[in-house]
Amino acid sequence: MNGKTQIRQLQTPCRLRAYQSEALTAVRDAYRAGKRRVIVSLPTGSGKTVVFAHFPGFLKMKKRLLVLAHREELLQQARDKFRSIDPELKVEIEQATSHAAADAKVVIASVPTLARSSARLSRLQPDEFSIVVVDEAHHAVAPSYRRIFDHFGLLEPSVSRYLIGFTATPRRGDKQGLGEVFEEVCYARDMREMIAERYLCPITGWRVDTDLSLDNVKVRHGDFIESQLARVVNMPLRNSLLVKAYRDFAPGRRAIVFCVDVAHAKDVHRAFAEAGIRAAPVWGELSRDQRRSTLAAFSAGEIDVVTNCNVLTEGFDEPRVDCVIMARPTKSKLLYAQMVGRGTRLHPGKKNLVVIDVADNSRTHQLPGLHSLFNLPLNMNLNGGNAMEIERQIERLNRAQPWIDTSRIQTPQDLKLAAERIEFFNFEPPAEIRDCTRNTWNAVPGGYRLGLPEGEWISIEPNLLDTWDIRLSTGGETTLLLSHAVSLAAAVEAADRFVALHRPDARRLVERSARWRNELPSDKQKEVLARNGIRVPAGLKRGQAAQMIAHLVSARSLGSAR
Repeated sequence: MNGKTQIRQLQTPCRLRAYQSEALTAVRDAYRAGKRRVIVSLPTGSGKTVVFAHFPGFLKMKKRLLVLAHREELLQQARDKFRSIDPELKVEIEQATSHAAADAKVVIASVPTLARSSARLSRLQPDEFSIVVVDEAHHAVAPSYRRIFDHFGLLEPSVSRYLIGFTATPRRGDKQGLGEVFEEVCYARDMREMIAERYLCPITGWRVDTDLSLDNVKVRHGDFIESQLARVVNMPLRNSLLVKAYRDFAPGRRAIVFCVDVAHAKDVHRAFAEAGIRAAPVWGELSRDQRRSTLAAFSAGEIDVVTNCNVLTEGFDEPRVDCVIMARPTKSKLLYAQMVGRGTRLHPGKKNLVVIDVADNSRTHQLPGLHSLFNLPLNMNLNGGNAMEIERQIERLNRAQPWIDTSRIQTPQDLKLAAERIEFFNFEPPAEIRDCTRNTWNAVPGGYRLGLPEGEWISIEPNLLDTWDIRLSTGGETTLLLSHAVSLAAAVEAADRFVALHRPDARRLVERSARWRNELPSDKQKEVLARNGIRVPAGLKRGQAAQMIAHLVSARSLGSAR
C-alpha cells in the first residue's frame, strides 16, 4: 500500500465510509425488527465513535442520548466527535466534577462515576432517554454496567429504549459472553476485512522465543495474576531480548511496548535507554501533564519507544505507531487484540505494523498471538511475513488439500513442504472433538468442516456472541445457517444429527468406523488423485483416499470419485 492510497482512506469528520453507513442502517433496521439490545463490532482504528456520533441525525432522535464509557480519554474523544459532526448539538460530560446540564441532548457519562453514586445516576431520568450507547462494550457484563442498565430498565423484556454496544473485541475471553446483555450482533467487520479493504494497515510479525516458563503463574478471571506474572517475566535477560528484537526487526520505528506492571514498564524502559534508544515509560499513576507531555513527544518523533502497563490499551489513538512489542504475556484474546489495535491505524507514509510476540514456554497455558487474529497455526513464526498473505496461503492450501494438518506448519517455509510430505497429513478429527463424533471432521482456519457427497459440506464456526454457528454449504458461495449451539461439542452433535436425519446416504461415507475405510485405495481413487497432481503416499487407506477426494469434490466441483 503506498502513501497516496493511505491518504485517500483516512477518516474525515464529515464523510462516512461505506461500512459506517452500513452500520448505521443495520442499527436502524435491527430496531425496526424489534431488537432492543445489539452490538456493532468494528476493529480498532475503523471509526466506531464516528458511527454513533451520527445517531442523533440518522436515527432522527427526539429524546436524549446517553453514551457510557469507562475512561476519561474515551469520554473526551466521544464529545469531540459529536461536536465535529454537529457543532449545534449540546453535548456534555458527566464525570467527577463535570455535570451535564439537564437540557444536554447528548450526555457522555463515566461508568465509574454513575455506578458509585446513586444520586448522580438518579439525575438521569430513564424516560428522557431513548438510546444508550456503550463504548468498549466488552466491559458490559461487569456489575458497574449492570447497575446502570437496571436503572434504565434496559434488560427488561418490554423496554422501548435502545441499547447499542460498540466494540472491537466482542469475545471477552473469560467465558462471560456478551449474550448475557445483548441479543445479537447487528453489524460486524473484522480486522482482516478492514486490512484487505485498506482501511487498516497490513501487519507483519516476528516471534521471539524465551526459556522462561509460565507454568507456575496462576490465572484469575481469565488472565494471569499480574504480581506473579511480573516476577517471572521482569528479568534483565528477557528485557534485553526486547531491545535486541527491536533493533533486529523494527529499528527506528515508533514502538509501544506492553508490559505487566509499573516496575516492568520502568525496567524495560531502562533497558532501551541504556542501549541508546530514545524511550520513556507511562503508567496509570503518572500525572496527567507528564503523560500528555510524554505522548506528545512520542507523537512528534522525539521519542521512539514508549513502555506502558494498562494505560495505552484503550483510548490512545496515535496513527504513527508502526511497531507493537508484546512484553506482557496474556491469556486474553480481547487484551491481545486491543494491544495490536494500537498500531493498525493508517498514516501517510506508514507501510505496515510490525508486531513482535515474545513467546515464553508453557505446557499448561495456550496464549493468543497473531495466530488468534489471523487463523494461523498456534506456533507460527511469520519471520517478518505479512500475516494476511500467509493466512491466505494457508487457506488456499486448506481448501485444496484439507487433509494436511496445518497446525504443524510453523514457518512460511513449511508451506512449501506440507503438500508433499506425509508427516504433515492427518485424517483424524482434532483432539478437542474426537470423543464427541463418529465422523470424519477436520479442522479448517476458523472452525471445523465435514465433507459430504455431491460437493456439500457442513461447517462449524464460533460467532461473536461466544456460541457456534452450524452451516451447510452446497457448493460455491451458497451456505445455509442450520442452527446455533452453546458449545463446540453441542455443535458437533447437532451437525452429526443433521447428517443422520437429512443426509442418511452420507452416513456410510463419513463414519470413521466403516470397515471399507481400512481397505486399499481403489484404482479409480488413485486415478483421481493423480489427475489432481496428488501423489499416493505409502500406506494410504481407502477411507483416507475417500476423504481426500471428497474434499477435492467440494473445493473444485469434481464429479464423484467413488
